[in-house]
Amino acid sequence: MLVGAAAIASAFGTVETRQQMVGLATTLPAIFQSMLGPPVALDTLGGLIEWRYQIVLGMLLPIWSILALSGSLASEADRGSLELLATTGITRRRLALEKLSGHLVSVLIVLVALALVVWLSGIAFATLPGDAISPAAAFGYAALTAVLMLAPGSIAFAAAPFLGRGAAAGLAAFTMVAGYLVNGFHDSIELLDTIRPLSWYAWTADHIPLAGRYDWAPVAGLAVLTTAVLALGVVAFERRDVGSTIRLPAPRLPGFLLGVRDPLGRTFAERLRASAMWGIAIGLYVLLVASTASSLADMFHQVPALEQVMRALYPDIDYTSVGGVLQLVFVQFGLIVFGFTAATAVAGWASEESSGRLEILLSAPMTRVAWFVRSGLGTFFAIVLSAAIVSGATALGAASQGSDAGQPARGAFVLALYGLAWAGVGLAVGGLLRSALAAPTVIVLTVGSFLIELFATALKLPDWVADLALASHYGRPLVGSWDPVGVVASLLLAFGGLVIGAWGLTRRDIRG
Repeated sequence: MLVGAAAIASAFGTVETRQQMVGLATTLPAIFQSMLGPPVALDTLGGLIEWRYQIVLGMLLPIWSILALSGSLASEADRGSLELLATTGITRRRLALEKLSGHLVSVLIVLVALALVVWLSGIAFATLPGDAISPAAAFGYAALTAVLMLAPGSIAFAAAPFLGRGAAAGLAAFTMVAGYLVNGFHDSIELLDTIRPLSWYAWTADHIPLAGRYDWAPVAGLAVLTTAVLALGVVAFERRDVGSTIRLPAPRLPGFLLGVRDPLGRTFAERLRASAMWGIAIGLYVLLVASTASSLADMFHQVPALEQVMRALYPDIDYTSVGGVLQLVFVQFGLIVFGFTAATAVAGWASEESSGRLEILLSAPMTRVAWFVRSGLGTFFAIVLSAAIVSGATALGAASQGSDAGQPARGAFVLALYGLAWAGVGLAVGGLLRSALAAPTVIVLTVGSFLIELFATALKLPDWVADLALASHYGRPLVGSWDPVGVVASLLLAFGGLVIGAWGLTRRDIRG
């Protein structure tokens, strides 16, 4: 937030630049205005911050809450440590409440820091009248962030006693993303407009405190609903057997396709469902964005000055084509999401050791290196499967708009390269140190790479700082312009990490 506020103040420090931003925001197609939020008070620093960065806080911070609350009780139940804890005389209700309170206190600390930073940003970077941000506005912004964080987290917490950690986290993430997409695309798709009242992003859309607009009733209502769902999670944990979960019915592969005789096939089969769901979710998003290509082209034609700016900034991108639109508005977001896709696949791979199954597998006539390489390749194939589904959706979206389908479909495999690169590093860490660190490593690299790009651009840092971000080395793949540096670097990180991890596993104790 601090870096973003500094960048906004630097780029839009005059009345003229503020008016240009207002003009741009009001001429955007309705679908983009819905995704970014209503352009309110963009002639002030607070309004620009709210419009530019709220979706980042509304979609990234909840991931922390989902992961933490889905596993706060379910993870210990899986390990068996919760059963020991329950024998100490602590009631199960108190146990659940204190676990929940631990997360809520940490969230409170973060939100107090957020409110303080937002308030100080209004003091430090105010350049025009009206740029100051009041403590009340900073508090309102932090309160909105809090409910948007904890709403999906509460779903994960309530579902975990019934479904287990993984399924509960998936349900919460799906609900969050679906709610965002329903609210963001309701102007373009009539069906989504009908179900928009179910999205909590729609409920809180008129609460824009940094722009001076307050709507506390839906924020309070969402807070009450979140509290009720959290209470349901406490009651569910108190009433159910520890670690007893419901297996949801779902289509399953025939036994002969599960690859039970080989780690590669079995690892791929076990990651198949999650990888397909990630691919389908991202693919649907791509289809929706592709449907805006013609609207975006019309907007550029209607505003000649904006068209000139776009041609100057992106001379090698045909922004009237689906591939060009996706390159402009999807690739960066898609790479971040695909980093989490890779983290999910790597977490599944790591569970073989953390659950104790690896010790049984290695009692068979199989070397550690053979298991590591084959299971690692199975993880890679699962990541490529997700990218292939997105590629198919890209081709379908381009074809539906009468645009070239082959080039953007091939370019969509940049997502696979990015996911494979960080998965390779995660596997290396899992092999060298311990498997529990593999998935967190992928998440840290994904978020860290995004922040490097953000900071380097906002603070105008030297080029070598921006070059540290892997995503900056792919060129413009969705319009057919590939940078071989990024391709080679991704493959080296993927397969180099696989080799290093296999070597590392031979030199340490299992579950050490």
